Amino acid sequence: MKKVYGTMTYGTGFPLKIEANSTNVFPRGVEVKAEVDLETGKVDFFLDETALAKLKRLEQK
Repeated sequence: MKKVYGTMTYGTGFPLKIEANSTNVFPRGVEVKAEVDLETGKVDFFLDETALAKLKRLEQK
């Protein structure tokens, strides 16, 4: 059985993000999700469809 979880950076309540378009004064990022196989403990990080579309838009600028 697999389940998707949100992520969190160490010591903060903020989600893990991929930084995009770092030329801005305020960098923008997209949230990384984690899919966990509850039988094996294997973790796969991924971007959901919305985050992937946002990353593509940011990288085109």
